[in-house]
Amino acid sequence: MRSSTLAALAAGTILAAPAAAQADVFNGRIAFSSFRSSPGESTGDIFSVNHDGTDLRLLTTENKTEDDAQSDWAPDGREIAYRIRKPGQTSNFEVSLMPAAGKDTKRLTFSPDGEASSQPTWWPDRSRLLFRRSRSRASEMWTMDLDGKNQAPVPDDPPGHQFYPSISPDGTRFLFASVKSPTGDTDRAIETQAVTGGPVTTLFDFPGAFDSAPAWSPDGTRIAFQSNLDVFGVNPGSDAEIWVMNADGTNATMITNNTAHDEGPAWSPDGTMLAYSSGIDNEHLDITIMTADGVYIDTLTDYAGRDESPDWQPIPAPDTERRCAGDVRAAEVRCRKALRLAARWAEGDRLHRWDVEAEDFGGVTRVILTRGGKHGHRHGGRRERVVTFLHQPAAAMPEAS
Repeated sequence: MRSSTLAALAAGTILAAPAAAQADVFNGRIAFSSFRSSPGESTGDIFSVNHDGTDLRLLTTENKTEDDAQSDWAPDGREIAYRIRKPGQTSNFEVSLMPAAGKDTKRLTFSPDGEASSQPTWWPDRSRLLFRRSRSRASEMWTMDLDGKNQAPVPDDPPGHQFYPSISPDGTRFLFASVKSPTGDTDRAIETQAVTGGPVTTLFDFPGAFDSAPAWSPDGTRIAFQSNLDVFGVNPGSDAEIWVMNADGTNATMITNNTAHDEGPAWSPDGTMLAYSSGIDNEHLDITIMTADGVYIDTLTDYAGRDESPDWQPIPAPDTERRCAGDVRAAEVRCRKALRLAARWAEGDRLHRWDVEAEDFGGVTRVILTRGGKHGHRHGGRRERVVTFLHQPAAAMPEAS
């Protein structure tokens, strides 16, 4: 597999065009780990921030013994699974759960002494959690119910160590990084396996290269990951860069190319952007976003230490046919009117004759204005009118023109 991947790169690679935006999702807030609450300590907290860098919020309890990290948003954007330090110990971890606004946490795992549970991720239908159960010589992929019950290893779990397990959006395959170095952890590969078990497929691997932190695109057609590979002189410093490839391992392309350390990519829910950590080294990182084909957009945080492991909140949205300015969308309503209605709602107008549904998603409010019945249904021979948008306290509503 290593030689075939090298041959593919030698033949030249072309990054596939970004997938079309998903019709039923907003790009919400970005959760990440940071050590800014306790500078000089080896413990962190989970924060969230708007994707324009505004309204930074602390979500966890600022408990210096917990070391909160590895946040993963639920598919409906209402909860976050994450890792905590095993209580009363200086090593090993457990999995916990909290609402989008944080604070009200619930511990889910109680691993035996000498073992750790970490790196949780959601099943696409929100029915279960997948996580990493590790001990000194091996690790396994485990699943559990959302209340922590029915914990068990996945069928036919691969031998050795796996990191950052996740499930494809269609629920059929696991994706993970595997350790390939005979000693230590200097060589990883990106691999997949059917959720029912069976052979492991290696998607990307080169001797001595650290290929890790793989992430499915929302439509399941592509995988983003980090690698320090230098092939044909494209990365002479051998620092970590962000790569994207097709879900079958073809068309692998390095989409960052700089002297920074770039790691831990996470897709925006609509598949058009990537959030990742970037800095001068692994101890000095900020949260950065770029387009899915590698065009830099913005650096969202500015901390002298380490901000890392971003994950982007998906917020479900009703089907609409129009994308207006900002996050405003509409069905059976022209954009100019939709923008005017959104601005009026933000100013506190009661909007007579419109039904209003406003729900907080941990710092961002999803607003759905409807006339004519339930979302997606026709009323009196015509589809209902819908205006939907996200409102963030630190962000101004777009103006109608």
